Amino acid sequence: MSRRRARARRAAALAVFPDTVELVIIAIRAGLAPSGAIEVVAEHGDPAIAAIFGEVVRRMHRGQRLADALAALPEMIGDAARPFADALSSAERYGQPLEPVLERLTLDAHTDRRHQAERFARTLPVKLSFPLVVCTLPSFVFLAIVPALMGAISTLRATAP
Repeated sequence: MSRRRARARRAAALAVFPDTVELVIIAIRAGLAPSGAIEVVAEHGDPAIAAIFGEVVRRMHRGQRLADALAALPEMIGDAARPFADALSSAERYGQPLEPVLERLTLDAHTDRRHQAERFARTLPVKLSFPLVVCTLPSFVFLAIVPALMGAISTLRATAP
């Protein structure tokens, strides 16, 4: 696989990661075990990230514990997935209560989503400047400048001997 394709795949997975965290949290709060929630994401999640969670499920089916299988997430998605994997791993390994972990993950997911929206909002004026110039400037020229030039030319022709 080329580096460009791998980078694009990682960027697509990173873009939908906050939604995926929300889906895992909803599945756990609905009564599924964390491993079951991971399986739900692998089966019904966004295609950009379902394959990555599918790898976690394959590792679990091969006999790895959930905490060990979750190590695949930061490898494939990047450092943004590390807090999610660490939180679920520590809850499984050390028996920590899951509710504070879920609250923290929800807060992190909302923060990530807000950062993505802010990043998109910062790039929007640059993206809109090209259509603005290409569409508005020609119409301004045709509606304001051309009639003025035509009027000036007709005035010059009328006064010419």
